[in-house]
Amino acid sequence: MNEPVIDACWDRIGVFGDKSCPELPRHIRCLNCEVFHAAAAALLDRPAPEGYLDFWTERIALPRQEQRKGTRSAVVFRIGVEWLALPAEIFAEVAEPRPVHSLPHRPDGLVLGLTAIRGELLICIALPRLLGFEASASAAPSQGRSVYERMLVVGHGGERVVFPVDEVHAGVRYHPDDLRPVPSTVAQAAAPFTLGLLSWEDRNVGVLDDALLFYALGRQLA
Repeated sequence: MNEPVIDACWDRIGVFGDKSCPELPRHIRCLNCEVFHAAAAALLDRPAPEGYLDFWTERIALPRQEQRKGTRSAVVFRIGVEWLALPAEIFAEVAEPRPVHSLPHRPDGLVLGLTAIRGELLICIALPRLLGFEASASAAPSQGRSVYERMLVVGHGGERVVFPVDEVHAGVRYHPDDLRPVPSTVAQAAAPFTLGLLSWEDRNVGVLDDALLFYALGRQLA
């Protein structure tokens, strides 16, 4: 796939560079510049990434299953060896990896920096840091399918953030009665944020409480 050639002048002479661009006084921010708009349009018009069509063809081809009343839809994702899920309705976008620009005076490790998603600068967070576990370098990808790192854009109460994951699976449905309690004998840092464990493709997936997660995030970002 031929990727469009993008001259990221905003990283050299724009707001993320040395700010020497002669157009900067007129536009104030690179987001307002026609050069930035043209680069964004070129990225949006590029061919679909490798595996994208196969992934969605596979999902659409799955047989339709009758659902119990009260079933919920979730997005399952992996960070290191941890499998987690959040409600599908809080997801705004599943994006390809992109540069993250670090912020000064954020030594806690929660905020990785800012990243641009469709021209909007969003705070990129380290979800494992918020949940209280270290992302293991040992990968445990799904077998028999292509795996791609992604950045997930989620929103709650008007606030939106983005966080990187090692792989993602959309359209997973479950019933709250199917959730199992987190064993008290297992020391899991993310347990306070976990509504329960979901069995999915022979894996234990921690279904997270999105309201509690965003509440804790808001307190730490304040």
